[in-house]
Amino acid sequence: MDIAQNAKKILQDYVAEINPKLAAYWYKEISGNFGFNDRQKQMVHDLLEHSKEHNLRASKRLRGSYVNYGFKLSGKALDDVVWQAAIGIELVHTALLMHDDFMDQDTVRRGGPTTHKFYEKKFNGNVHLGESMAVSAADAVLCLGFELIHNCGNSKATQQMLRGITNTAYGQAYDLELEAFSNWTQDDVITLHKAKTAIYTYENPLFIGAYLGEIDNPHVFDILHDYSMDGGVAFQLQDDILGVFGTPEKTGKSADSDLLQGKCTLLVLKLLENGTGSQKQSLHKVWGKMQASKEDLNAAKQALMDSGSYAYSKDLAKQYARKAADSAAKLRGISEINTKAIDYIQGVAEYMVIREV
Repeated sequence: MDIAQNAKKILQDYVAEINPKLAAYWYKEISGNFGFNDRQKQMVHDLLEHSKEHNLRASKRLRGSYVNYGFKLSGKALDDVVWQAAIGIELVHTALLMHDDFMDQDTVRRGGPTTHKFYEKKFNGNVHLGESMAVSAADAVLCLGFELIHNCGNSKATQQMLRGITNTAYGQAYDLELEAFSNWTQDDVITLHKAKTAIYTYENPLFIGAYLGEIDNPHVFDILHDYSMDGGVAFQLQDDILGVFGTPEKTGKSADSDLLQGKCTLLVLKLLENGTGSQKQSLHKVWGKMQASKEDLNAAKQALMDSGSYAYSKDLAKQYARKAADSAAKLRGISEINTKAIDYIQGVAEYMVIREV
């Protein structure tokens, strides 16, 4: 089994291990029965039940696994504190998805309704109340995640969490700004992927795990930073490809929404730079239009293929994945670092650009 497939297997095993722990956490939180009267208690109960259902939908759980394997680099055995931090990271992820889906006006997440759409239906089609409840639910779940990580009792891990999510918010704001203007470049796209995905999906959980493992070698963190920046870019380039060419039954989300929302992706940029007039016309019929026929969407996707944009994006993703894997390999030169943890971290870099989910 090659290193990428081995990492995939480890990640699948990890999902089977953390999901029951997440379910147990939600049972305890819901049992708290918070509220000042019966009506509020029911509302909180329903909000948490939806958040639990959202959180427990099929997911890669990559971020939680990075907490564990950042910790495992220390060579220490996992304990309840590390699992608590991993659960916290997964809650934070759910909260940020709720926010992101509202901002992107997505309707499907992980094969189920996005939170603002769930509440819009509950409130008889009231869009504003649906979106407002999504923000409130996400804020609550975000704080639950912060609480779990803070209660791990490691100030460096807490600081990393807070600063990491702050910087992720700056990245999200940058994403929104790019959508507002037309003069964006490949450098803007790569910067965006570092500002959002690299910090939030890679560096933040890896650093938190390493801090919990009491790793104090600055060279380790330098390597993890380099790995995270390149790995995060590779991950997001592949995510953008799946956002157009993925299978919804596998990805759990639409394969049309990125185009309809006018997302600033490398796929789109390269077609705009290198495509023929007719290829650009096919793209502009759907890009940012919010609604389009299936025929026009398929024509735009074909234009992305024929223009060479798909091949360019795929090749660049592989280049960044290789750079990330090479960075992870440098950890092998540090005697006190656990090699099995390195195997996983290095393997994930390569697996993330061949995945279909």
